[in-house]
Amino acid sequence: MSFSANKAKLRLQRKNSRRFKRAEVERILAHVGAIERIAGRLDKSDQNRAELLQEGRAFLGDIGPVSVSTAAALLTISEPTVRAWTRRGLLTTATGHANGLDALRLHEVSTLVRDLRAAGHDRDLLNKVWHRLSDQALLDRDDLQESLGQMRSGQGIPTDVDELERELGIAD
Repeated sequence: MSFSANKAKLRLQRKNSRRFKRAEVERILAHVGAIERIAGRLDKSDQNRAELLQEGRAFLGDIGPVSVSTAAALLTISEPTVRAWTRRGLLTTATGHANGLDALRLHEVSTLVRDLRAAGHDRDLLNKVWHRLSDQALLDRDDLQESLGQMRSGQGIPTDVDELERELGIAD
């Protein structure tokens, strides 16, 4: 076989390998999404919910680093946009891999992008996804959940802002 034929064969093998990897990542992300939807139907205190979510994270860990081209195809955005989102911190690189992206974060972002697009939001995705992730990080905080629970059960103490300012000596 000639050098050019070998080169063409290797190029085709790499292309098929990338296509297979992308299909594998898409398949695993779909399974993890299904696991999360099932877990979402369970009560937050149910141990089965925690086990399902943990299993989903384990599947994502099995993927390993995801290439920029695969991430771009999954998110239906360009590779330069994926790189920009990575520089801005929306997507993160996999630990120990300069070019591969973290599959767990890619899954979180792809889920949010899909939901935003389904709601008709297709512009300014970077900021919209960033805000959703920030909001979720706040909602996941135990101290905030405890405070919200106290407020819902009526344990909160109503305050008058003007009175509070006077007590603190900061009234106008």
